Formats: sequence, C-alpha cells, structure tokens
Amino acid sequence: MERIAKQLSLPVSLPADETFESFVAAQNQQLVALLTMISRETPDWSATRSLQFLTSQPLPLINIVGGEGQGKSHLLFALAHRLSARGVSHIYLNCRQLSALESQVLEGLENLSVIALDNMESISQNANWEEAIFDLLNRVTEKRKTIVICSSRQLPANTGFRLPDLESRLQWGTTFTLQRLDDEARKQAVRYRAEQKGLMFSDAALSFVLNHYDRNLKSLMHLLERLDARSLQEQRKISISMIKRELNLD
Repeated sequence: MERIAKQLSLPVSLPADETFESFVAAQNQQLVALLTMISRETPDWSATRSLQFLTSQPLPLINIVGGEGQGKSHLLFALAHRLSARGVSHIYLNCRQLSALESQVLEGLENLSVIALDNMESISQNANWEEAIFDLLNRVTEKRKTIVICSSRQLPANTGFRLPDLESRLQWGTTFTLQRLDDEARKQAVRYRAEQKGLMFSDAALSFVLNHYDRNLKSLMHLLERLDARSLQEQRKISISMIKRELNLD
C-alpha cells in the first residue's frame, strides 16, 4: 500500500474544465457512455453486466485511438475527475513525460482500480519503457482487478513498437476510434467552454473562427484562451473585429 500511495502522489495536474459534461460526444457516444459507466461502477466493475465483456478479454483493456486534438486526453481527464470525486484508486500518466521518470514508477499500479496511459505512441522505440509497460500489462492480466485505458494516435496493430509482445498485448483489448466532430459539434464544444469562462460568442463570431482558423479542437480551445485574455485586456466583448485583431486579419 505504501508503494501505491507514492504513485498517487505524483505531481499530475488535470485541467478542471475537461470533464464529461464539457465533452461533445457526437458520434462517440458509445465510448463516452462506456467511460461514464466505468467511472460510476468501479471498483465493482466486473459485477456490472454491461462491463462484463472486459472480464472475457485476456486483458481488461480499452484502447482509444484518434488524431491530435480529437479529445483522447479530455476523456481520460474526465474519467480521472469522476474517480477522484468518488475516492476510487486510479492513476493518470502521460507517456510523453515518462522519459523524465524511472520505470519503477509503474511498480504496484496493478493494485489500482483504473490505470490511464495517455499518448502511448510516445514510448515507441524506447526499449526500457516498452518493457516496463509490457510487464505492467502482464501483472494486470494476472490480477484481473484493474481496468487499463490507453490512448494513442495509432491502432494497436500499427504502433511501431520494438517489442512485438507489447503490440500483441494491446490487441487483447477493445479499441474505439474517435470520430471527428462536424462544424456544428465544434461550435457546441467552443460555446460550452466559453460559457464556462463567462464568455459569449455569437453564431457569426463562431462561424468566422471556423472559417478562418485551424478547426482542430485543441487549437480552437487555445484560441479561446487567447480571446479570453484579449477580452479582459481590452474590456470588450468578443466580436468578429476582436477575432480579426487576434488573428492579424485586419
């Protein structure tokens, strides 16, 4: 237990506004419903009929695959928030940051209820970390009490890992491919996040942003942060003219 406590004290800061409520599911409703159920039923997930498919898999694993800015991290943050609120043991690790840590950070994690590994493609060609993740998955397979949720840009069969056995283990799970949002869903996502910040966007302003800026959702959220700061600085509401100034389109 002492080892688990040490893992849970890792300095991981999750964005407070990236929750299930702020995630626009659109065509990804099945995955969102599944993660929401895990957040509600864990640690007794194996007794829940809708989650028993995980017990029939060689490894209780869910893969979330999608491109940059499609919401993979958002969903893992949302799950972590819900588990934290219920006091359920879990950990979120961004694999992009693992190179700065020792592989011993994974020891004992198989005793947690949920392990979320974000950006799995980041450890590709790193023999030390590929081996460490492989060993962790083997321990989870033996205990069968932990749900592992991985996100990656690549499908499990096309990760480019040097360790074939790790690629094979990832294929033991269930894979969901995130579907891209259409313009209406993007508007909904930006409008919701803006309302959380106390900002108001007109339909005309939102349409202007989508027509003149990167439609990647992550980029849109970064632009929203910039517009929020400019709005405070200029003491004005967000308008098309303000958007033009921020994007140097005047």
